Amino acid sequence: MKTFAFLILCTALLCGCESVSSRVHERFATVAPQSRVFPVERRVVYNAGQTAVKNIGLRLGRTSLAQGLIEAYAPISSGDATRDARQTTMRIHLVETDNGDTQVEVVVSEHTEGDFPGGVSRQDLRDHSLYGRYFAALQQVLMESGALKTPEKP
Repeated sequence: MKTFAFLILCTALLCGCESVSSRVHERFATVAPQSRVFPVERRVVYNAGQTAVKNIGLRLGRTSLAQGLIEAYAPISSGDATRDARQTTMRIHLVETDNGDTQVEVVVSEHTEGDFPGGVSRQDLRDHSLYGRYFAALQQVLMESGALKTPEKP
């Protein structure tokens, strides 16, 4: 009877370890950027990208046309005794393709600061509403500027 109980306990622990292992792997695995390609010159997308950041309510951080980089951030959500301070950031990288189009790569991250050891943590997010909001805002800015044609309705 003791052996049977021991086997059940070992099985339960091993099953639990697998789910913990997958959660740990997911937490520390590299998050691939979400990307879209726009048939527009990189400089035009760079300028429109900064406007799109402002249109979705984020603030501009570091920007560099030479590096094709736009960094944006949301205001800090201040912590209190029961929760941590958090801030969402967005890193946008613009890459010119071989045919002159611009590939826009976006990674959204969440930064957390609390009283736990280590202080500040950063986690790239696979899914977040900012991805869709940013790409929609960028497309809108490009269409309003005339750089991108309005999609045809079926």
